Amino acid sequence: MIPLRNARYLSQSLLEGFVREGDTCVDATLGNGHDCLRLCQMVGETGLVHGFDVQEGAIQNTEDRLREAGMLGRARLHLCSHAEMERFISPGVRVVLFNLGWLPGGDHGVTTRAESTLPAMEAALRLLQGGGRLLVTIYPGHEEGLRELRALRAFAGGLDIRRFNALFCEFPNQGSEAPRLLAVEKA
Repeated sequence: MIPLRNARYLSQSLLEGFVREGDTCVDATLGNGHDCLRLCQMVGETGLVHGFDVQEGAIQNTEDRLREAGMLGRARLHLCSHAEMERFISPGVRVVLFNLGWLPGGDHGVTTRAESTLPAMEAALRLLQGGGRLLVTIYPGHEEGLRELRALRAFAGGLDIRRFNALFCEFPNQGSEAPRLLAVEKA
């Protein structure tokens, strides 16, 4: 049973039991490395996690977290936009995970932007294996977050139903700024 706490928790719940030993996964927005560490634990010694962020601080925070946990060898960290993920990864990815917005504890003026997020989503869908999942937590509590929310709703609504199943989840009693979840599964 999946408790309905919030969008971020729901995203994490959709990973549990889904990611397996040996999988390749992507953390498209590293932040402080919590999701990357969790994915590294799930893929085991034979799997690999690719992580992306445009901020050196996010790369360093993640590298430190992984090193401390003894999992740095399970990840490849890339200091570039998530829109460039196809330069580094071959198709066959089990999960691509996004947490949009800004680096927690960082400069709130540096955020993900619809102009790079949409191409990154398209790349993620091309990289996913059959049955793979794209999980996107969207934070609409700021202007760019609202732009991304609108763009991603339209993006999800335009996906070919023969190739993808898309779920858009919100928690209406948590307020208009509460995070939303977009989950897409490839047929």
